[in-house]
Amino acid sequence: MTIDLWILLATCGLAIFISSVPLFRAMRQQWGFKAMLGARDAVPPLTGWGGRVVRAYANLMDNLVLFAVVVLTAHVVGASNEQTAFGSIFFFACRIAHAVFYIGGVPVLRTVAYLGGVVGIAWIAAQLF
Repeated sequence: MTIDLWILLATCGLAIFISSVPLFRAMRQQWGFKAMLGARDAVPPLTGWGGRVVRAYANLMDNLVLFAVVVLTAHVVGASNEQTAFGSIFFFACRIAHAVFYIGGVPVLRTVAYLGGVVGIAWIAAQLF
């Protein structure tokens, strides 16, 4: 299995982590354990850092789709190489930084990390042409 595919799996692991550990903590903190386990029909939206967790996760999911498309396309057409591996690692590192900065409320670095992830995707996509 290529490094690109391992990083794709690791990015899925990051998504699972964000959607469980910090998100569950925010829900328990803002809604309480009983509401967290319920149907959540009457709970208010998460605010503060909990809202940032939700938005960071949504942003990761949007970018995970694009990342998966370029990684899987590169794999299928046989274009996976050192450059796609670098782009994948760069994307993953930027997505970790993005999650930390987003949840932590650090606006400028969050944007820089986001743009770094876009560069990682573009780096991989460039190998397809």
